[in-house]
Amino acid sequence: MTVYLGIDTSCYTTSLAVADETKQILCNLKIPLEVAQGQKGLQQSQAVFLHIKNFDRLFRENQIARYGSINGVAVSEKPRPQEGSYMPVFTVGTMLAEGIASAAGVPVLYSTHQEGHLAAAMIGKEMPAEFLAMHVSGGTTELLRVKNDSGFLIERIGGTKDIAAGQLVDRLAQKLELPFPGGRHIEALAKGGKDLGFKISVQGRECNISGLEAQAIRAAETKNPADVCCSALHAIAATLESMLKSAVLHTGLQDVLMFGGVMCNRLIRNDLSSKLAGIQFAEIEYSSDNAAGLAVLAAKKGAEK
Repeated sequence: MTVYLGIDTSCYTTSLAVADETKQILCNLKIPLEVAQGQKGLQQSQAVFLHIKNFDRLFRENQIARYGSINGVAVSEKPRPQEGSYMPVFTVGTMLAEGIASAAGVPVLYSTHQEGHLAAAMIGKEMPAEFLAMHVSGGTTELLRVKNDSGFLIERIGGTKDIAAGQLVDRLAQKLELPFPGGRHIEALAKGGKDLGFKISVQGRECNISGLEAQAIRAAETKNPADVCCSALHAIAATLESMLKSAVLHTGLQDVLMFGGVMCNRLIRNDLSSKLAGIQFAEIEYSSDNAAGLAVLAAKKGAEK
């Protein structure tokens, strides 16, 4: 059987995925980059080293050859499809993809982390030729207008003016002495909490999240941690809702696709689902950083030959 590889090396996760000719995902392998308790993240040099270690483990523990003969590789070479977008971590994946492609005598499709996210979010979804999307993660909170024809044409039409939504979540987790990344730990605590009504700051399709962070950190000094977590997540959902409603009015587009690590949060997903028609979410498995979308893009490219 002919298969296609996807490779992604983000600031948080090492990912390798395999898709067949029909774009079905055969495996989606991920190893998070280890961050010591109390640290906010990793320096790029540390992340590069950890990606190398993680790929060694992935290939030792998984026999990729059993899926079939490699006919193409897609890799994220940078964060976004725009000039000047660059992070050293992506060089690890690029070098690996080029080595595999050279040995197998197959082409490399150079893509981006954001395009891989989009393709992964679309697995199992029917989206029109043009739609709205939101990339909400530890490093990104962006509102996008997407045209999907022979490839993605992505226009940023809004987003955060300061920190990303995922940074708020991780910093709150650190304040509460929870492990990094903090998403699932904050979500677990929030289940027993009540909404304290944190204020949000949204101006049309743009937002500020640092003020919300300040409220959450201040509340964590005296309030029930469950209430603080619940309030922070509801406020993030309200922020995204307001921005999306403005984007719908501005563009006339009704279909919305949500993806990124923060969009794994079920409380936020439920809030948005109840407020916005036409909204869809990446499957939980494909919402956070992964290489499945890149494997799909490689298979699509192979089918176009």
